[in-house]
Amino acid sequence: MEIRELRSLVLLQELGNITKIADRQHLSPAAVHKHLKVLEAELGVTLYEKEGRRLRTTQAAEVLLPHLKNLLAQYEAALSDLNEWKGLKRGVVRIGTGATMSSHMLPSLLQEFHRRFPQLEAYVETGQMTHLVHALAAGTLDVIILVSTPLNEDPNLTVECTWDFELVLVGSPRHQPRRCRLEDLTATPFILYKEGGLFERIIDQYFAEAGFRPNVVMRLDNADAIREMVTLDQGISVLPMWIVDRDLRGHRLHLIRQSERPLVARIAMVTRKDSYATKPAAAFVDLARRWDWQGLRLRTR
Repeated sequence: MEIRELRSLVLLQELGNITKIADRQHLSPAAVHKHLKVLEAELGVTLYEKEGRRLRTTQAAEVLLPHLKNLLAQYEAALSDLNEWKGLKRGVVRIGTGATMSSHMLPSLLQEFHRRFPQLEAYVETGQMTHLVHALAAGTLDVIILVSTPLNEDPNLTVECTWDFELVLVGSPRHQPRRCRLEDLTATPFILYKEGGLFERIIDQYFAEAGFRPNVVMRLDNADAIREMVTLDQGISVLPMWIVDRDLRGHRLHLIRQSERPLVARIAMVTRKDSYATKPAAAFVDLARRWDWQGLRLRTR
């Protein structure tokens, strides 16, 4: 069995489509199909079957996949260490995160990481939480940092640490209250995240618990776009404090404090469990654990 064949089977569980697997690995669909058929011939079992328009892994494949994911992770770690020893590459840490965090939270941490370890390379991939979790489990990422909802129990993953942050009501400096109850904002136009997104689910659950139904006039899929529309006085919104902090201090936005409890969410740093961590990955995780995610700087001891 070859590594490329094993990787094709792991990606099949995630993507369910040979063409998508081929695109991910920069191969032809025929090559991926051959990988899977060679594996089936060597193992003597059927590894996948059609389910509508998708392909799904069989029970035999599901027995193999946890072991294959760990094997691929160890293989990638071994290559990284070997390349470091050979001097061809000093080492790479592969980080997954959401688009908003990659723009607002991660840059200062990466700056500090590069200052401390200038010989190491950081590769950052952005995507939806489901994709990032699959990529981490498959060994194509070393660590993911994301806004956390209760993750499905996955025996291959472990939450290294978490940090709480607040999502706050903000409006333009014009004609907005400084403190009120949510019900006082019933007629106020809201600009919120698109439906189906992670922040949208967090915010909607909070409003539902408070018995409040916002007057939504616009939904966008980008936090920066939402913030700009609020500064143009098109409505108010709920955004992470780390997105609007600079605008609040610069008086481009102002804070609206609700009488109800604050809306607090959580950032989680997740790695694979029971797998060998490369030196670059271990160095990044250690730095991130000591990072002040509120002040965006290293904690003083």
